[in-house]
Amino acid sequence: MSYSGNLSGDIYSHCWFYESARRSFNYEDYGDTCGGITAIALTAFMVESYLNLSCKLIFDLQSRVTEILDDPPSDFYDVIDGKSLKGMDINDRVAVAFGYQEQLDKLTSALEKKVFGRKKVDFIQLCAKASFYEIDDKIRFSPKAKFFSLSEALYEDETTKAEHRELIEKLFNLRNTLAHGRSEFVTNAILITNVDDSCFASNTVPPLKASWQVECSLENAKKVFDDSCEIIQLLSLSAFKHEHPFRMPTQIGAFTRG
Repeated sequence: MSYSGNLSGDIYSHCWFYESARRSFNYEDYGDTCGGITAIALTAFMVESYLNLSCKLIFDLQSRVTEILDDPPSDFYDVIDGKSLKGMDINDRVAVAFGYQEQLDKLTSALEKKVFGRKKVDFIQLCAKASFYEIDDKIRFSPKAKFFSLSEALYEDETTKAEHRELIEKLFNLRNTLAHGRSEFVTNAILITNVDDSCFASNTVPPLKASWQVECSLENAKKVFDDSCEIIQLLSLSAFKHEHPFRMPTQIGAFTRG
């Protein structure tokens, strides 16, 4: 017996990076430094992937409007009558009334401020006709630029915005340090007390650690991971009203026998 058919659905890479990072904390064989390096790298991948997805979805105005029109909420007419002008195209009214147009305008404006010269010209031209992924392939925004722009468009609390920007800055600075790693000559003064002469051996001397190793301890990596998940959850709620950003979207398929 055989079956044939089709299956389709979005594969969100940040969900896989999230799960990989989460599981890395439970794998004891990695040890402190190797486990920390793995978790930091996966956390950075997770965050950058979600930043890309957020920008993509906000730029895809028509898909967001279509989703509302296909399954309008119970207060649909109250919302569009109260927050948009009558006489506008229904797609434009939905985009304005549900805040999608404002999000896009703010994000576009913030991203435009991150580019200069020829890249600014390219960005403005591409915004009129291309998806965010196509724009990013051409412009190559940094993860920091994407987050700073998203936070400018979505965050209401200035204190939280500043705190989260600092966390993202630290995460990607550390990721870059690992990615472009350099050897270090390290000197450290060590005092070992309460050790009997007969018990003194090389394994009683704490090993030297480079600056990036200190930052990549499992304890620090877990905090970075937790903070990053909190940032993603806030972005998800602010932009899309999604409470569970780490759940993979539903995949839909149809199969026939024979």
